[in-house]
Amino acid sequence: MRKRYPGGMTLTQWRRTPFRVKHRLVGIAINNHFGYWRDCRDARCRRARSCRDHECYWRRLAALPSFDDQMRVRKKAGPWKELLWIGSALGSEGRMQY
Repeated sequence: MRKRYPGGMTLTQWRRTPFRVKHRLVGIAINNHFGYWRDCRDARCRRARSCRDHECYWRRLAALPSFDDQMRVRKKAGPWKELLWIGSALGSEGRMQY
């Protein structure tokens, strides 16, 4: 079975994962897709060539100069946002979405 979900999970594993863990894994997947590890201030991310901080996306988004740039990045991150709701029922209240 192909592993198509963040963290190398299958659909069954992804559905059973708690929302907070999913949120972190989706954040890391977005960071790696955009290549944020290349100029990350954390040397561990640059050495591993993979971002380890799921909140890096939010810091980068807030630093963008215009609202249009922010919306462009959010639109590109849209498919990952949909992954959060597969099998999620509780724990999602009040969390920021990508």
